[in-house]
Amino acid sequence: MVSQVLSTNIYQFSEMRNSICQRNLVQNFVIDSGVYRANANQSILITRQSRLPSFKNPPPISTPSSPKEQKKMWKTNFGFQNDISFISNRDRSPDQQSQKKSNSPQSNSITRKPFQLQLGIDQQMLNQHSKSRERRPLRNSIYSRPTSRLIEDSRTTRMPSTDPEINKNNFKYHYVLGKGGFGKVWRVELVKSKKLYAMKEMSKAKIMAKKSVNSVMNERILLSQLKHPFIANIHYAFQDREHLYLVMDLLSGGDLRFHIGRMRRFSEQHTKFIICSILLALEYLHQNGIIHRDIKPENIVLDRNGYPRLTDFGIARVIKSDNAQETSGTPGYMAPEVMFRQNHSVGVDHFALGVMIYEFMMGKRPYLGKSRKDIRDAIIAKQIQLKKSDLPLGWTLEAADLINQLLQRKPQSRLGFNGTQEIYAHQWFAGFPWKGLYEKQLASPFKLSKSCEENYIREISSEHDSLDQQIQENSILLRQETVQNLFQNYTYMKEQQVTIKRF
Repeated sequence: MVSQVLSTNIYQFSEMRNSICQRNLVQNFVIDSGVYRANANQSILITRQSRLPSFKNPPPISTPSSPKEQKKMWKTNFGFQNDISFISNRDRSPDQQSQKKSNSPQSNSITRKPFQLQLGIDQQMLNQHSKSRERRPLRNSIYSRPTSRLIEDSRTTRMPSTDPEINKNNFKYHYVLGKGGFGKVWRVELVKSKKLYAMKEMSKAKIMAKKSVNSVMNERILLSQLKHPFIANIHYAFQDREHLYLVMDLLSGGDLRFHIGRMRRFSEQHTKFIICSILLALEYLHQNGIIHRDIKPENIVLDRNGYPRLTDFGIARVIKSDNAQETSGTPGYMAPEVMFRQNHSVGVDHFALGVMIYEFMMGKRPYLGKSRKDIRDAIIAKQIQLKKSDLPLGWTLEAADLINQLLQRKPQSRLGFNGTQEIYAHQWFAGFPWKGLYEKQLASPFKLSKSCEENYIREISSEHDSLDQQIQENSILLRQETVQNLFQNYTYMKEQQVTIKRF
């Protein structure tokens, strides 16, 4: 009888040790993905606080009563219930487990401590594992789901749930519009309705290799809550084992980086049309508590009628008062408060708007440098102040004054600090037909032809990947359900979209 108990306990501890080893193999991946970090002394998962909203509990969309109250209003507290179980009796409560032990005639005849020492398992680790069904909230996590089983059998290949109503077979692929860091952008046609869309096909392996899971998921979360005529709106999102698919408005006119590369500079008429359109989009985002944080020509794309749309919400964030450590963005367009790791708000988008006007006017950015440090030093050294003598032919003093006010280094001195109406009230916008622009009744100064679209498509090239080996390894890891759970709840249908008040 004693020998049977000995054999049973050794077998149980061996199974536990194997489970822990399997789990550590998965941890080696998720450490690289930047989502989790592991405690070297204890075999438990510690979730890094995420800045992203929850999938099932997205941030409420409401309008701040005044600019001064924005910092108080946009504090978020997202979390989910932790339900981690590692041992075979995970479905029993602690009372049931103790009752089971007391009812067993052999439970008190053998002491477990010698076998714990024999197997090299620390008592503290066992205590951690024995707390099955214990739930503790984890703050600011992007995963609003119970992680009831983080360790799965290595043979498990179950696929993430996909809405049967939408998948890639519902679309007819026409041709590739462009290539990016995660995959291709296709021009597609929804077979049922014959409508045309742009479909981003993104490799999960590449996303993980470049530690961009948060960015990709964040873009899907925010776009599912937004709808505006001057942003690239989302219609569908779905996935299979290898790829994520994001179906958006078809914008075939090329981005502003492509157009300014051909024209070198924009006229004041072209610039005003672009800036007014993007200002409407930014006002909508800011009123809904979101800052874009990456305003630049590459992220503004023209539709077939020559109207600009704001794209790429990968690093956009819900406004909160304590965000000094969030320094993502493009250095040439980043506001000083972001460069110097200070708390920031909607003013960072206004500063980037000023940089773009300066670039469209002068043909270069106001602050140049080969590195982020060089650009930061240039900002410290000089406050941009355009004079009449600096203006190119055809530009007005009002445009120069707008640039000077938007490029103020101190956020409190920057135009728009007290609300977007400050910018609308500037003399440069006097008499502009805002309603006609919003309803797209104005003629765009950008005259696009089919040859322009074809040239734009040819000039887009895929960036070089230096992570081929890691991408290949991640492709193998995608067979595990635990890894697929990183992309849980990516699926989206346009019928779920919220109703937004118009201009």
